Amino acid sequence: PKTSILHLIKAKVVTTNDPEHRKVLELSIDYAKPGTDPGYTKTFPAGTLNPKKYSAVRFWYRSDSSTGFILQLIRDTPRKDEKVGWFSGGNFTGKDEWIQATVPLENFKRAGGKFWKNGAQVVLPGGDPIDGDDYANIGKIRFASVVEWRGSSTAGHLMFHKVELLEK
Repeated sequence: PKTSILHLIKAKVVTTNDPEHRKVLELSIDYAKPGTDPGYTKTFPAGTLNPKKYSAVRFWYRSDSSTGFILQLIRDTPRKDEKVGWFSGGNFTGKDEWIQATVPLENFKRAGGKFWKNGAQVVLPGGDPIDGDDYANIGKIRFASVVEWRGSSTAGHLMFHKVELLEK
């Protein structure tokens, strides 16, 4: 609990009847606030995500309502060049059966951004990979969703099992 951050989402550990996925993290998402991105964030010590030691993020997921989500890695500190410190590892849609996802670290791409500075709008296109300074400062992994990805229900439902870093 001390390393979990919930944003407009409920999370609990549940037991399933599947012998390969006995205890899992279940997320329930209420999309009542428009324009938000509910999500579950797990923190870890910055510097843990060492590309010389790890090659990918792997996890199992499923959904009773075909809920979609995005996988993100997030820096703990801002960059000096003001580039966005969020990286997307892709979009996923849960199904009734368990699906294993493996996302190589080189597949994570920086999010773009827009902000105002000194009266002018700055546009950062994003799309570049994680670099050394980012790896040293990434301290969060996040599973997030938006109302358009709710699937076949008014509420979102996701389950996760064995979220891990793959060693090289």
